[in-house]
Amino acid sequence: MPVQEQEISRIWAEVIGIPDADIHTNFFDLGGHSLQLMALADRLSRQLGIEADIVALMEHPTVADFTEHVNSVETTAGDAGSTRPRP
Repeated sequence: MPVQEQEISRIWAEVIGIPDADIHTNFFDLGGHSLQLMALADRLSRQLGIEADIVALMEHPTVADFTEHVNSVETTAGDAGSTRPRP
């Protein structure tokens, strides 16, 4: 099942401590920092079952871009990407 931007946006906002996370604004421009990026990876794993490493989050720094990346990895069989939904 594809991951929804709204779910990821909610988690990003909670981790950064802001009311809403604009889906087209970079994580760091929203006020996030490197320690929060590690917390984000952990929360995505625990709450949505997405194994996201720091590199993938930095390569896809907006909610929209990251969601698209996760959903493309999820639908691509045999993809060796660093971000993948957990079974």
